[in-house]
Amino acid sequence: MVLWQCDVRVSWRAQWLSLLIHGVAATALLLLPWPLSYTPLWLLLLSLVVFDCVCSQRRIIARQGSLALLDDYRLKWQGKEWEIQGRPSVLPGGVMLRLRNGKQSQRLWLAADSLSVREWRELRRLLFSGD
Repeated sequence: MVLWQCDVRVSWRAQWLSLLIHGVAATALLLLPWPLSYTPLWLLLLSLVVFDCVCSQRRIIARQGSLALLDDYRLKWQGKEWEIQGRPSVLPGGVMLRLRNGKQSQRLWLAADSLSVREWRELRRLLFSGD
């Protein structure tokens, strides 16, 4: 039985925070005094920061779509049913869910700005009503 469902949107806060962190790392690499002999290492590190930034943005975008909270502490997300493991970690800006589907496990960060205010309040109420 479906207790709650919504369409998760892209979190603009998560995107900006990711860009900010990667921007600070790239700026630090650019501003640090590097000996000329370390140029290949400097380029490699800068490339890794840019690559990780792109991957981070793609992961954030991939977290959108239909989400449903089912009975028995299960979640239907991306066409699979996941069991919520442990107690969700809640911050004012979102909730971290540890999910397991057989041998596969992953963490899902649901940012508050990816849901409507009503959906966010209802989800938090349902997740913590069993405590």
